Amino acid sequence: MTLWTLPGLMPGKVLFVIIPGEQGTIHSKKDTIPISSIRDINLVRNPLNLINDIVIETFHDKKIKIRTYNLLGDLDYEMIVDQYSYPYMTENTKKVWDRKVDLEHLRKEARYERKEPKID
Repeated sequence: MTLWTLPGLMPGKVLFVIIPGEQGTIHSKKDTIPISSIRDINLVRNPLNLINDIVIETFHDKKIKIRTYNLLGDLDYEMIVDQYSYPYMTENTKKVWDRKVDLEHLRKEARYERKEPKID
């Protein structure tokens, strides 16, 4: 178990980078995914090593797994996706995300509230 989580303990480890915006992307170690092409995004626990992975499904039937080494908690994951990716997702993807995330729970536990994007 320790050997599986050891890469996550390296100082300066970057799990993924989100570049928000209309042409925004999510960069992982192996892939770059445009936010507008995301169909579904989940935090899934691997049953073999019990490490959480972010699994992103695209409209091109591609699955990308981003290993989190359990450094990213459930609430943190939900807040990051909701804050940086949600505003730039397609309408169908937003509806799927809204069914998954409990904004009331996020508000109570993490004091997070979704900010509506400003329209100029």
